[in-house]
This record gives sequence, C-alpha cells and structure tokens, in this order.
Amino acid sequence: MGTRESISVNSLHGVAVRYPDDLYDLACLLLKVHDAEELRHGHRTRTTVHGLATRYSMLTGIDRDAILVILESHGLPLSATVERADEVP
Repeated sequence: MGTRESISVNSLHGVAVRYPDDLYDLACLLLKVHDAEELRHGHRTRTTVHGLATRYSMLTGIDRDAILVILESHGLPLSATVERADEVP
C-alpha cells in the first residue's frame, strides 16, 4: 500500500470561507476528537482536506464544491490527510 500525502494543520492558516482561519479551527477540533477516540478505542483516524470541506459544508450549509475551490486555490491537495503540526516533517 502506498504512502498517503499529509499536510500540517498549520497549512490551513490564512484560508477563509466565512472568517479567517475557520477551516483551521475546525481541523484543530477534529484532530482533538480523533486523538480522544484513539485513546478510547486504539484506532487512529484522520480527516482528509476533502473531508474537512465536507464537514464544514455540513455545519454551515455552504456548498461543499465552493469550499473545495477555495482550498484548491490555496494549493491544498484534497486527498491529503490533515495532521498535527508535530506529525508532519
């Protein structure tokens, strides 16, 4: 199996859909939730950039494709997993 591309959550600084760093804020929350689940169940999960857009769309009602366009305009790979800053070289 190939290695999946990862980006640091810090890569989301400066991206704004509704307000500056809104996707960064959501990604930080999701990372905390995933870390807590890993402690409870021993299974590690992470969200992709595409998944982050989907979750933000679900929370705000903003069209997911519009969010994806914003993410792509910042050069973010949609299939990359979002990791804590200390997990990405």
